[in-house]
Amino acid sequence: MGRKDGKRVEKYEDLDLESGLYRLEGTESARDSKQFFIKLMKDAGLEVRIDSVGNIFGRKEGTNPEVKAVMTGSHLDSVLNGGMFDGVLGVVSALEAVRIMNDEGFKNERPIEVAVFFGEEGSAFKKGLLGSDVLLEKISAAEALKLTNQEGLSLKECLSRDGLCGEFQIDLDNVEYFIEIHIEQGPVLDKKKIPIGIVENITGITWVTIVIEGEENHAGTTPMMMRCDPLIAASEIVLLANRRAKEIVAKQGGSTVATVGKLFTHPGAPNIIPGKVEMGIDIRDGIVENMTAIRDEIIQALKDMEQKYGVKTSYEIPINHLSCPCSKQVVEALSEAAKDSGIEALKMNSGAGHDAQNIAEKVKTAMLFVPSVDGISHSPMEWTNWDDIENGIIVLTKALKTLSTL
Repeated sequence: MGRKDGKRVEKYEDLDLESGLYRLEGTESARDSKQFFIKLMKDAGLEVRIDSVGNIFGRKEGTNPEVKAVMTGSHLDSVLNGGMFDGVLGVVSALEAVRIMNDEGFKNERPIEVAVFFGEEGSAFKKGLLGSDVLLEKISAAEALKLTNQEGLSLKECLSRDGLCGEFQIDLDNVEYFIEIHIEQGPVLDKKKIPIGIVENITGITWVTIVIEGEENHAGTTPMMMRCDPLIAASEIVLLANRRAKEIVAKQGGSTVATVGKLFTHPGAPNIIPGKVEMGIDIRDGIVENMTAIRDEIIQALKDMEQKYGVKTSYEIPINHLSCPCSKQVVEALSEAAKDSGIEALKMNSGAGHDAQNIAEKVKTAMLFVPSVDGISHSPMEWTNWDDIENGIIVLTKALKTLSTL
């Protein structure tokens, strides 16, 4: 659900650049995928509950309902023209682990919660990690419900229309452990031919969205020395972000990255000096100080651009998620599960942000990675081999069993 051409993809050879997912929150494909998954949860004997911002929880009750739960899950929404495994793998694998336990007659002491978080990608309502942000009270449910998509519909309108707005409210104080299984979205496991990655640290992420305003004018009749071109100022910011990230990596090693992934000029014609430039910068690092240093240098450089080029600048910081170490206890449970299964595992960091990053602020959390072929993700060419998915589910199931009896 979510491919424009409705194509079914079962093997790598079926992929093509035109057949990506457009499963944005608030769309028909998002609604249908969630309703289908809710049916699967109920078929597996889970008690399904939905909260006011569309987070979905399926509970497998434990033999001791008084103890804190184990949670596992991810998201179902996609980026524009995205891949079929990002997020979905974590949701489907969580349910499959529960079904395996059911088939085996396994009795979990702790309740097990399968979670489908709303709007992790931020593609529709322009705020990533939306559902888990509400759980952590980083944004109130009331604020979230007022957010609008490109069609001008509010989140509340979309959820009400689709029957995905509930009254349940989960209390993370009643959750002891959380595991999110995910494709790596990078090349490490695939290149090293290692089937499992166990995440010890999740990167921090900060975004800077920038507007630089100059003077729109004729490209042929405006002398070079009489221009107020915001794109020239923007180019210095692009180079600064790239240079500083490289300098930090060269000096410290580590995983510092800075990317200018959005750059729009207005009106966007080759024969017009742009009057305005919009930029979006993504900065990530496991060391918070490195991440914030680059961000602060960019903000200072913007102020310098005003005097240097006569432009007007403004900025916002829509995302600021700190890096987070994973729980040693959950990492150990995953490591032992891989070892007991005879599956090789590599301890590693996550360079992408995930709902686990939020949940880890209140719950003992770790992540489990499976390889991405050629490291490709957020693309129609995203692929993970079925054998690797099976290995991931084996390790996830064993770890959930362990944690559910601790």
